[in-house]
Amino acid sequence: MPGPHGNRGDLRRARDTKGAALRLLGYLKPYTVQLVIVVVMTLASSLFSVLQPSITGNVTTVLYDGVTTGSFDWNLVVQLLITLAGIYVASAVFQALQGVIMNRTTTKVLQGMRDEIDEKVHRLPLDYYDARTSGEILSVITNDVDMVDGAISRNLTQLVSQLITVVGVFVMMARISWWLTLIAVVMVPISLIASLGVITKSRTLFADQQSQLGDLNGYIEELYDGQNVVQAFNYQGRATDRFDELNERLATTARKASVAGGAIRPITMTVTNLGYALSAALGCLFALQGTMAVGDVQAMLQYSRQFSQPFTQIASMAGSLAAAIAAAERIFDLLDAPEQLPDPEPAQVPATHEGRVAFEHVRFGYTEDKTLMHDVSFAVEPGQKVAIVGPTGAGKTTLVNLLMRFYEVDGGQIVVDGVPSTAMTREELRGRFGMVLQDTWLFEGTVKENLAYGREGASDEDVVRAAKAASVDPIIRTMPGSYDMVLSSGASNVSQGERQLLTIARALVADPEVMILDEATSNVDARTEQLIQEAMAQLLKGRTSFVIAHRLSTIRDADKILYMEHGDILETGTHDELMAQHGRYEALYNSQFA
Repeated sequence: MPGPHGNRGDLRRARDTKGAALRLLGYLKPYTVQLVIVVVMTLASSLFSVLQPSITGNVTTVLYDGVTTGSFDWNLVVQLLITLAGIYVASAVFQALQGVIMNRTTTKVLQGMRDEIDEKVHRLPLDYYDARTSGEILSVITNDVDMVDGAISRNLTQLVSQLITVVGVFVMMARISWWLTLIAVVMVPISLIASLGVITKSRTLFADQQSQLGDLNGYIEELYDGQNVVQAFNYQGRATDRFDELNERLATTARKASVAGGAIRPITMTVTNLGYALSAALGCLFALQGTMAVGDVQAMLQYSRQFSQPFTQIASMAGSLAAAIAAAERIFDLLDAPEQLPDPEPAQVPATHEGRVAFEHVRFGYTEDKTLMHDVSFAVEPGQKVAIVGPTGAGKTTLVNLLMRFYEVDGGQIVVDGVPSTAMTREELRGRFGMVLQDTWLFEGTVKENLAYGREGASDEDVVRAAKAASVDPIIRTMPGSYDMVLSSGASNVSQGERQLLTIARALVADPEVMILDEATSNVDARTEQLIQEAMAQLLKGRTSFVIAHRLSTIRDADKILYMEHGDILETGTHDELMAQHGRYEALYNSQFA
């Protein structure tokens, strides 16, 4: 059986940056029209922004000519200023509109991605969850999706805007002076080469940051979920040390990633400023020679800064984009994880609801190289009570998990009411079973809602009847609000024994043909256990049941007892038959009374 949280590699690091980026862009395809509108508005906003230095330069030239000639053309100045103001307003309006449309589009894209993830998690096999902590998976669903949200909503439009700005500014600069344009163009690759190493390092650090954030979330979820055990064993100090270790590692990586990402802009700005200074000196020389107007020099300096800004901005976005791609890769790893086998089409439906079950030469192992069950065969007739016993790790819970098809068998088949379980839909198969696990699970909601969880349309009478059968009705009526009492998250506002009783009642509401009780009474006191046993004896008449129990005295009346070790059934029979064999069952039974 795989150890806890083993084989977690697929959620830890981004491995296909290009593939993840292209796939991420694929989520935008259904919104092509909106994106075209956003691009058009971004184009308009950027073009208006590109025109601003040219108009400002014209104003400067007119005023300079007025100073030198002693005659000012105020009408032209006013017209230029009005035009400049209109350009500013138009650029702002288009920028605001594209922001609104892009945010709405991004919201829909991320909503669809979350829906896809939610549908996926319900199709994943249980071994996927066995190999990962809940915190790791939650980190993908929350933190990584939020990281992708930021990349799409902010960086994507910025990227489009900056690319348009580069083209527009280049055209405007080329119209004024090729020499100054050449200086600005040459400085771009120099700045990118200077910052290339930092960009590569930041991408790696941001990927590590996302991975370590998942580790920290997983540890927090695991630690807080078992807080009573932590305190019972005085583990608080060591738990804090472990948390500090993970937190410090994350903080160190985040700090390095932030420093690396933040260093990109200063590097590119330094190179840009050198080019700006060179352009200013050469532009002034041209102005003194009379080959360039003063306003054009001013415009070229503005354009020089504006031309380098997109590359600086894109370089600055490299870190956050790298983190977003790493997050997207982790999301896609989850979405691409192998799913449980699809239901057959067409599926078979048993003609009866008798509760007849048979294992026919079943072989199973949690890993390919280690077989747990080698050849398990037995048959259960309708209405029989079957007890599954054996030492810890014998495969008792595995057997019922295979029965419910939580895992797929490697060989043989399980037949329910004459039909192989793999020939039915999972909904049809599991609708025939009620299950009570030794680990209780109740959601945040009223007691009534929790009890009616397994049966759609269950009436209040059905809920109360099941609660009485499970001997939990008197307890519920003493609670504040009775059946309308709201259970907190994890049902921490009721005792462990009460949680166990509620899960038993929930299974009874479902009214299945087959009942599975996996240590169902392990968390209640002896008196409550006796009440449950009496209620079960009446309720299970005519109903097939599988009971896993450590206290063998509670299953002496079972119609069939399966004694298991190392995944295989070694002894089968009634209590008296097995005791007469003087085998392993007798030794286990007697050990409880030694």
